[in-house]
Amino acid sequence: MNLPIFSDNLKSSASWASSLAREQEAWAQARGSDDSRRQIEARVRHQQVEQTLRRAGRGIDERRLFEAANLVSSWAAAPEARLSVERLLDLHRALVGASAGEDVLRKTEPLPINAMHDPTPAVLLPRMLDSAFDWFSTESFKDLHPVERAAVVYLRLLDLHPFPAETETTALLAASFYTEREGLPPLVIFADETTLARYAHALEAAFRMLTQPLVEFFAGMLARAMRIGVGVEQ
Repeated sequence: MNLPIFSDNLKSSASWASSLAREQEAWAQARGSDDSRRQIEARVRHQQVEQTLRRAGRGIDERRLFEAANLVSSWAAAPEARLSVERLLDLHRALVGASAGEDVLRKTEPLPINAMHDPTPAVLLPRMLDSAFDWFSTESFKDLHPVERAAVVYLRLLDLHPFPAETETTALLAASFYTEREGLPPLVIFADETTLARYAHALEAAFRMLTQPLVEFFAGMLARAMRIGVGVEQ
């Protein structure tokens, strides 16, 4: 699957981008002191973990999920940090409790996510992952809005489906690297019925090469997470 990151359907829309910028300004102001920042980030982290567990089920260990999420935040805070295949594998190991260096890539063919999903054959995964992360390091990719970058990374990882289990959670954590690098919160997909219906629609459209609905969905999720973080929404 070649995602159309240079086509019109992934160009920034003034409506969502400007709205998100206003939310981010309020978010940055509220995090002005160290105590406020810690409290706000703790509220967002709690929501990130709680909503992920509600969507993914209790097969994920809560402690490991916290550790994996904190790992991404630590990478995002480091100067000149970049997400790599090695870090993606380390992230997944942290999430599922695999030992350091353990081979966690899938060796069998998974069920498609939807009718438009054609997962990469397992034998091609290492090469395709390398190709994807080479793409993520290009200047053209860096020119995208951070939310667009996160959406592209998330969708590409779902498309490749690199792991036998918990690929979606690992992909969302990995995509959060690109939002957190820019002072935004991690990505949270809220587990209420209305939000999940919107997510399913956006994901189905993305696999049909219409990526803008997923970008706008993620922008809405980030805005909601920021409002919860600063205490203006429950």
